Amino acid sequence: MTIGSAISGIASAATSAVAGPAAAKGMKTAFDAILDELKKVGNQTPMERARDAVLKKHDLSEAQYQAMPASQRTAIDKEIAEAVRKVAEAQMKPKRMDGGYA
Repeated sequence: MTIGSAISGIASAATSAVAGPAAAKGMKTAFDAILDELKKVGNQTPMERARDAVLKKHDLSEAQYQAMPASQRTAIDKEIAEAVRKVAEAQMKPKRMDGGYA
């Protein structure tokens, strides 16, 4: 079972129990929006989350990033590469029994 499927199962139960009339009418509640974002993040790899964090830091959507001139994108790409490198390094470090890194 993946995180996404577990969340979907919980969402189904919670939506019908919590959202009530809004869900019955097909309207999206605030809970649904939060749950959708959680599913999206839960299905991303750590590298994708690092990339998204850099874009968010610069207040850029994917479309805005793609529309940038190559010279501006290069600076963002370097920052993304550094963030991804840090994530990869953190994943390579052995964890201690208490959850911290050795």
